[in-house]
Amino acid sequence: MFWIAFILFVIASVLVTVVVLMQEPKQSGLGDALGGGGGGDFGTMGGTAGGLHRLTIWLGVIWGVLALLLQVIPRA
Repeated sequence: MFWIAFILFVIASVLVTVVVLMQEPKQSGLGDALGGGGGGDFGTMGGTAGGLHRLTIWLGVIWGVLALLLQVIPRA
């Protein structure tokens, strides 16, 4: 069971990396995301950008769950 979870974890890691690299940069920086600017279209992305954003969130959640699962499952 550990090795199945480990292989899924590696696949999820590669997918998260690829999806993050496919996203277009926002050009506004971290200050704008934290409320430093007024151009916040954070929740209203549509089309491909919105799909990649949602996919990134889901893959991140799956990656986190698998990381926790790898700590619980005994290595055999």
